[in-house]
Amino acid sequence: MAERLGFIGLGIMGYPMAAHLLEHHPVKVYNRSVEKAERLAAKGAKLAYSPRQVTEASDIIFVMVSDDQALKSVMEGKDGVISAMSPGQIIVDHSTVSVRLTEALGARVAEKGGHWCDAPVTGGDVGAQNATLTIMVGSESESYRRIEPYLTLMGKLVMHVGPTGKGQALKVVSNLVSALNLMAAAEGIRLGLEAGLSLDALEAVMTHGTARSFEVTKIVDRVRQHDFNPGFSVANRLKDLDLALALADSLGFAAPLGASAQALFAAHKALGFQTQDESSYVLRWPERHD
Repeated sequence: MAERLGFIGLGIMGYPMAAHLLEHHPVKVYNRSVEKAERLAAKGAKLAYSPRQVTEASDIIFVMVSDDQALKSVMEGKDGVISAMSPGQIIVDHSTVSVRLTEALGARVAEKGGHWCDAPVTGGDVGAQNATLTIMVGSESESYRRIEPYLTLMGKLVMHVGPTGKGQALKVVSNLVSALNLMAAAEGIRLGLEAGLSLDALEAVMTHGTARSFEVTKIVDRVRQHDFNPGFSVANRLKDLDLALALADSLGFAAPLGASAQALFAAHKALGFQTQDESSYVLRWPERHD
C-alpha cells in the first residue's frame, strides 16, 4: 500500500520540492500563505488549511520552513502536527534548524509513537528546482528505508548519516564552510576588481585553479548580472552562522573563523541587505569612482 504524503511549507525551496513529489504521488499541502498552496493545488495537490489537516491525511509529512520558530509553530499547538499524530507516522524535516530543537521535537514525536527524520538539504533554490539537492538524513534505519524513495525524487545525493540530530549537525557544518567560501570569494573578487582585473579574467582563473568553488561561480554570476534577488537570503545565511556557532559553543569547540564571519554578516544585514541574496555580501565594499 502506497504511503500517503503531506508537505508543509511552500517557500523558495519547499514549493519545487513538493512539486517534484506531486509529479509521482498525490500530496496534501499546507502553507501559511494560502496562495502558494493554491498554486500547487491547481497542479493537482490536495489543499489543507492547517498542519493538523495535513497530518490527519498523511503517513509521511515533509516540512520545509525557515527557522526554529517557524518549525515550532507548525509542530506545536492545537492545529500543529504533533497534536494529530498517530503511531507509525514519520516527520521528515527539511528545514535548517538547531540540533537542540531537532532532538527535543524528535523526543516528543517518539512519545506519540511517531518517527522524526531530520533531512536538511543543500544545493540552493537551483537544486530544489532541478531535483539535484543533497539531502543528509538523521533517523532510525527503518524510517530512512521508508522515506528514501521519496527523497530521491527531490535530490541527487541522499545519505543516511546517523541517528536523529546528525542530519542537522552535518548541515550546520556544511553551511559554515559554504558561508566562509562565499565571503572569501566576495572579498577576493572585489579586491581583483579594485586592482583593475576584469571579471572575465577573475572567473577564468578562479573557476579552474585552486580557488574554485560553487560560491566563486555564484558571486561572479551575480556581479555580472547585478542580480541580488534572493535565492538564499542574507537573513537565512546569518541564521545558519548563528546555528553553527551555537553548535560549536555546545561542544566547547573554538570556531574563530565562524565567529568572525558571523559578526561581518550581521554588520552586512544591518546595512539593509537582510532580504537580498547572500551574494550581496560582495556589495559591502563601496564602488570607487576615481
